[in-house]
Amino acid sequence: MFKTVRLTRVTIQCPEDRIAPVMTVLGELRLLHLIRIEETHLGRMGFVAGVDRELLGRYQDLLARIARLLDGLQPAVPMPQITRIPRPDREHFRISEQLDRLEKTILPVLEELEQGRQRLAEEREVLERLRLLEPADLDFDRLATLGYVTWTAGLLPQENLERLEESLSDVYHVLVVVRKKDDRYVLVAMALDDDREVLARALKSSFLEPLDLPSGLQGPISTAIGRLAGVLRDLEARLALLDRQRKAQGEQYGASLLEAREKAILCSQLLRAQEKFGAIDHNFIITGWIPVDLFATLEEKIDKATAGRALVDQVDPEHIREVRSGTLKIPILFNNPLLVRPFEKFTTLYGTPMYDEVEPTMFLALSFLVLFGMMFGDVGQGAVLFAAGYLVFRRLFSFMDYGIILMECGVSSMIFGFLYGSVFGFEDLIPPLWMRPMQHIDTFMRISILLGITIISLGFACNVVNLLRRKKYGDLLSASGLAGALFYWLLAGLGMRYMLSGAIGRGEVLFAQVATGLLFAVMLFQKPVRSLLLQLRRKNRARQLPKALGLSLFESLIEVGDEILRFMANTVSFVRVAAFGLTHAALFMAVFSLADMVRSAHGRGFSYWLIVAAGNLVIILLEGMVVSIQTLRLEYYEFFSRFFRGGGRPFRPILTGSDEE
Repeated sequence: MFKTVRLTRVTIQCPEDRIAPVMTVLGELRLLHLIRIEETHLGRMGFVAGVDRELLGRYQDLLARIARLLDGLQPAVPMPQITRIPRPDREHFRISEQLDRLEKTILPVLEELEQGRQRLAEEREVLERLRLLEPADLDFDRLATLGYVTWTAGLLPQENLERLEESLSDVYHVLVVVRKKDDRYVLVAMALDDDREVLARALKSSFLEPLDLPSGLQGPISTAIGRLAGVLRDLEARLALLDRQRKAQGEQYGASLLEAREKAILCSQLLRAQEKFGAIDHNFIITGWIPVDLFATLEEKIDKATAGRALVDQVDPEHIREVRSGTLKIPILFNNPLLVRPFEKFTTLYGTPMYDEVEPTMFLALSFLVLFGMMFGDVGQGAVLFAAGYLVFRRLFSFMDYGIILMECGVSSMIFGFLYGSVFGFEDLIPPLWMRPMQHIDTFMRISILLGITIISLGFACNVVNLLRRKKYGDLLSASGLAGALFYWLLAGLGMRYMLSGAIGRGEVLFAQVATGLLFAVMLFQKPVRSLLLQLRRKNRARQLPKALGLSLFESLIEVGDEILRFMANTVSFVRVAAFGLTHAALFMAVFSLADMVRSAHGRGFSYWLIVAAGNLVIILLEGMVVSIQTLRLEYYEFFSRFFRGGGRPFRPILTGSDEE
């Protein structure tokens, strides 16, 4: 909290025949961020290991076989937890043997079920076509005895019937319109067998869609329909039995298949991770970042897994030349409590902090909830947000973090709702524990400004800490450093004193004038003086003033002036907290006014409550989104911009399947 997890770089050297148990250990610990060997001197020398493509291909084949079984069974079983990380060189034998047994039992059912469903669809389509022709009362046995006549049944657009008659006017033919279906006719066309080609050309030019009845139909069409309906009933009964068998097999074998899939995926990830390894004389070199607290456990487990044949070494980041030169970045592993952890998404949305920066997620979470609650304070609407967040948390696993944030925002909204005395906009149900914003606008504005001063001051403090950690002591005298913070606190203190008491003593004014003047001079001259000293140090013999001193002073004046204007603009920007809080109350007033107008016009209570409910829903959806955006804007532009550099590299555990950026 406030600082990312302290990491150390580990280097593991093990024989080629012991790489599998080492990979298993790394998979069990999980918290290892691999460094590509190309980023080290070994990689630049060409000592890059390869991946066992043959073994990786076997796992891809296993995953395809498992996917086929799972797609067929569709098991409704919970995802199993893998407690033991498998060894890639051995696990594929176990999974393959397991699949051989399961496929002998499952595949016959799935294949018969698939074939049966396909046949059922085909037979249903034939039955539908026969029912289109049922009014014609055809007899397929009699049609089969017509050796000199050809016939075709199909669907013909209505407007093409006359055109078809004209096309067949020169040959003997019969056109029987059986029925009308939508904008087409169900048509039976007959002609002499010698005119088969003429009939086919005419039907094609008239855009007739053939019904394509199967061969082998016998007896009257009603008998054929009854016979086919019986076949369909038998087929549906068989498919129902097979589907019950499929579900039973899903319950029986689903968990085993899901576990096998997870193990195959883990093994594939472990094998792909070897692309980042180094190799020298049948020895693998693995290097990466790991939390300092886990190093002793890692060393012990690898020593046990390799029977003492592996070497494990650690190096602190400050002793690594690539880290000092900036060519190798230390990854960032967050360390926040459970309820704060979802807000890491908002932090990384702005950027990933550097290893030596203040980690601001805790500050972000607390200030975000306070700002949101102040602008969206209502007990009832907060309860709705909490319920919506809980639903997301329970039902949508991939959005679980956003569900937690929504629940916490709901709690904050409820707390401020009690402070404001507002329940779904009704202000006569509970007494306010603090104040009603619309009745104390001046106080609400002052509180918003005070909150803004607090958050901006926190940003200054974080920046001072960052400068001290990076040992940039000279920047403490800049407008964004300690000098600027003192300048801002002095002006903010005077402003708050005036807002609270309405008067400032002469001694206080005199002290402020002297202090701000000195601080302004320090901020103005610190950069030119530092530049001058640096040039004089480089040119010990040339003691003349540098020619660019005047330009440096002018640039410094612009920078300090711009920073002071930002102080004021950032502070005033927090007035929007009060503005949105008052807007929230004003929207309730508009909703209740509209509801009263509807009730007066219609005289029914239902219309009143319908307007109130719809208004609350609109406020929750619309203003809830707007308030969230405004809160993030205040966090990013008024708080993060004070100290957050970003540009860090996120920590990628070995089994995430993601390559490092």
